[in-house]
Amino acid sequence: MNQELKLKWHSIYGQILFDRKLMAAWKQVEANKGSGGIDYETIETFKADEENKIMGILSELRNRTYKPTPVKRVYIPKKNGKMRPLGIPIIKDRVVQQSVVNVLNPLCEKEIFHKWSCGYRPNLGAERVLQIILWNLETGYNHIYDCDIKGFFDNIPHKKLMKVLAKYIADGTVLDMIWAWLKAGYMSEGKYHETDSGTPQGGLCRASHRPPYADKVTMQRKYKTA
Repeated sequence: MNQELKLKWHSIYGQILFDRKLMAAWKQVEANKGSGGIDYETIETFKADEENKIMGILSELRNRTYKPTPVKRVYIPKKNGKMRPLGIPIIKDRVVQQSVVNVLNPLCEKEIFHKWSCGYRPNLGAERVLQIILWNLETGYNHIYDCDIKGFFDNIPHKKLMKVLAKYIADGTVLDMIWAWLKAGYMSEGKYHETDSGTPQGGLCRASHRPPYADKVTMQRKYKTA
């Protein structure tokens, strides 16, 4: 965990340059539903012309002309009465992000993620967390840390995140693409805002960024009954 890989991952970008890969990513985006971004493209309008849309994305990726669009800033209420900012990417960006996630996730699962890290991972969740807690209690560990990092997604330092990803990814094109997503900025009330830190809650790339970066601050077991 968090050790630089001796054999880093190469040729990730080349693995998404297939219409079937992009179509599979689009179907996942469609299943996730959600609203559109600042270009007014919706799930419904994209689906109505999905084959041409996918071929257009593929052409941009192959010609290296693809550039991410700023996300749309919206707010949803939190339980404490405050508002949580979300960043909604356009459908095209979500398709490209999902295609990259589809390549990176199996690699992360195999070589990076801690066995006790259950957030934002396939087939893991609260039930697995309870199993881990019960196993530790049964083996003599009796201290539980319940903590939350305030504004985690809003405050992830971009350069530090890229350093973590560069420990595993050797594909410069994909690293540049992730950097472009981080720096795409957001639109709010008709005005463009730059992003100096954080990842947009609402974007697909957030799910891949969180576990590798969060593992840097994972607490280790310290206390055991005598």
